[in-house]
Amino acid sequence: MEDHRRCRPPKLRWVFFLGTFGLFFLGDVFFKDFSYEKQEGNSLCETKTFFRGSDQEVDVYHLHGREAGPTVLIFAGIHGDESGGYLTADRYADLKVLKGNLIVVPRLNLFAILARRRIGLSGQDMNRKFQLSEEGLDPDHKVVSLAKSLMDRADIILNLHQGYGFYSPIWVDHTRNPIRWGQCNVIDAPAFDLPNGRRLELEHFAREVIRKINSEIMDKRYHFHVNNTHTSSESSLHKEQRLSLTYYALTVKYKMAFGIEATKNCTLSQAVSYLTISINAIMESAGVVVEAFPSTSPEVIAKELKRNEEFKGLLVEINDDRKFILPHHEIHLTSGDRFEILSVEAMHPRGWYPFLLGSKWYNDIGREFSIRQGGKLVLQKDGKRIAVFPIRIKEDLSNEPVTGISISPGKES
Repeated sequence: MEDHRRCRPPKLRWVFFLGTFGLFFLGDVFFKDFSYEKQEGNSLCETKTFFRGSDQEVDVYHLHGREAGPTVLIFAGIHGDESGGYLTADRYADLKVLKGNLIVVPRLNLFAILARRRIGLSGQDMNRKFQLSEEGLDPDHKVVSLAKSLMDRADIILNLHQGYGFYSPIWVDHTRNPIRWGQCNVIDAPAFDLPNGRRLELEHFAREVIRKINSEIMDKRYHFHVNNTHTSSESSLHKEQRLSLTYYALTVKYKMAFGIEATKNCTLSQAVSYLTISINAIMESAGVVVEAFPSTSPEVIAKELKRNEEFKGLLVEINDDRKFILPHHEIHLTSGDRFEILSVEAMHPRGWYPFLLGSKWYNDIGREFSIRQGGKLVLQKDGKRIAVFPIRIKEDLSNEPVTGISISPGKES
């Protein structure tokens, strides 16, 4: 989370979604630029893509359990320089839920992830916009509004982060003290009284979870603590959290909300392991049952992350001809050709965003370009450069070697 203090578009047309899966967002309003996809062979899993084709594209995965139960909502990627968060959340998008429900938003702030920085498209911290007016031209507001609407579907809300150092309720040294964020379960208050007389016992729940988490972590240096920021108190060290996602979820939506912070003072696979242990413990404590949780082994996770960066090639369209471009191959075009990136073919399909070097976007999937000079196509996986495809322009390619496999129109392989 860090920060030790810690161009809205024109109005969009709002529509109501009705149909077989209407319960997902029943009563919510949402934006015209979204698409709906049903997972093949599993009627208990939905994917909704909002702001498709933009640098703020958001995928939302809703996993329905066969038996009724609580709903846990996982947000990650609100800060693009905290890769452990979105890489962990992504591991939950394919789970089979047996009881309860799970909503996963691995990449809430895609622009920040692709730019590999904390701030979003607006140039500001998206996690400081949840109590602000949504009037104006701030481009982050539509994403914040989406996050707010998703909160209505949940009982427990998690926001995944990474911070430097280690949180400690007492000062130990400059890396382990009350103003560090790593290895803690963040709450805004020990308890919160609702207008209907109910009370949300955040600290009690957080301490129950911490016991489970720490029982899975052998190295006590990496044990978690409950970090109560006392956000509404005048003596709080973190008044800026009054603008955060979790504080909004608690004080406006009346939801149990927790920030989960892994340290950056470890390897990426270790950070993903600590966050996975934390989510598993929270889901178990909440009563959400799944067929199998993701592995918490750093060794297994390291291999998984490496395997997720493997790809088979790019499916592109040159004029009206579809071609499959293999890794390490060049893309040969004639000046003026219409060129479009259709998809990235990979075993792990999420997080791939190719773009043409010099393009004003990070996400060029689905955009049509008229190519008139040579260049490069850059393939990113969650902001990490994986491959570069040179683009060569020739007026006559009749004697050039074929560098792509042609595909019949309408057929994708």
